[in-house]
Amino acid sequence: MDIKEIENSRHEVLQNLCQELNDEQIAAVVNKNEGAPEMVSAILDELGDGDMDIIGDFYFRPLQTENDGAHIFMSVITISNEVPEERLPELYEAMSYVNFNLPAGSFSIDKDHRFFCYVLSTLIPIGLDDASVFQEMDIAVGNAFAIADTYIGILTDVLNGKIGAEGVVEFLGGPAEAE
Repeated sequence: MDIKEIENSRHEVLQNLCQELNDEQIAAVVNKNEGAPEMVSAILDELGDGDMDIIGDFYFRPLQTENDGAHIFMSVITISNEVPEERLPELYEAMSYVNFNLPAGSFSIDKDHRFFCYVLSTLIPIGLDDASVFQEMDIAVGNAFAIADTYIGILTDVLNGKIGAEGVVEFLGGPAEAE
């Protein structure tokens, strides 16, 4: 399969993902901006406490060559696009405790310290039919929703200064430091 065929296939399965999200009452659109891969962007107001503007972006990383053996499907859930500089040390520590316990993916902050996200990369073999690729994507998106939702509240509390990293240790079931 050449790169153009793969891109066409990816377009179709992304369209299907967008439709499925919309059918589930999750507002989603397919975006294609210059210099960026085609992606499905969704408003994930069911995650977190409902008062947050959480956005999910779902896309395939570009292929490097026609010989690539797998698609890399990305699920990026942006929890906040404002990270106060003074909260970074505490948030990094809290994220490290959470990330150590995750079954997949990680919570991350971009290099400019603006975007606080959950990121899940999923390898999907090239050569699967579109229905199988879609099924793998659907599982990845569901996993990203479930994993991110489990920890959004506690990490947002750290981000907002309501608790420190020791509160995350306690949340995870470990001993908290005495105050």
